[in-house]
Amino acid sequence: MPLLPEPGPAPRSTAGPRRHCLFGVTILLVEDSRGASEALRLFAAESGARLRRADSLASAGRHLAVYRPSAMIVDLGLPDGDGLGFIRHLTRAATPLRSIVATSGQDAALWGPAARAAGAAACLEKPVPSLRAFQECLLSILPDAAGRPDGAAGDPPFGGRASTRAAFDADLRRAQRLLAEALLRADRETIAYCAQFVGSVGEMIADPALSAAARAAARPGSDAAELMARLGDRVGTAAGGAGG
Repeated sequence: MPLLPEPGPAPRSTAGPRRHCLFGVTILLVEDSRGASEALRLFAAESGARLRRADSLASAGRHLAVYRPSAMIVDLGLPDGDGLGFIRHLTRAATPLRSIVATSGQDAALWGPAARAAGAAACLEKPVPSLRAFQECLLSILPDAAGRPDGAAGDPPFGGRASTRAAFDADLRRAQRLLAEALLRADRETIAYCAQFVGSVGEMIADPALSAAARAAARPGSDAAELMARLGDRVGTAAGGAGG
């Protein structure tokens, strides 16, 4: 009588988001936006993971000198360098890091292929739409994902959290300050960084006028006046709302 084949692993249930399915996972997030970082921190906490944040490549290097994370999420537009180059460096190191997610506030069709070519194991477009999307992305790159538990269905309402709104407001105030200083110095490199940063934040907070002004400011020869005006309106509105 022929032997029956060994049963394979049970298929993972996809009925709902996996609560605490990332228990014990340490994530290093390399992200300059406080708003995006706060949203991802909430997702990580809900999933049982520990998230640490580095706001620049230099800060990420200091983290990596002390510990090795289970996974990394790397923003592609950082104040002191190129996220793609950093991913390429990490995946080609003597002891490579493979569980890396590339992220950006721009359309993933524009940067996803380059991120994967650099060595990213997955891509995550901001704003991350749900806890499920966050968890599915991280589980797709973890080597022990098959042994992790499923969780309860239902997404927690993170979108309107006061901490997330306050963090995005802080992002825009910082961008306004940096852009004003860069315009005084005619510092095109910093102006370009501010335009990219504000464009990404505009996408995450669903402000198309702000995103459009940021794209215009990124064009060669632009004086970024419209972007400064939009930032002034947005920051002023946020400050007024906070004081009311």
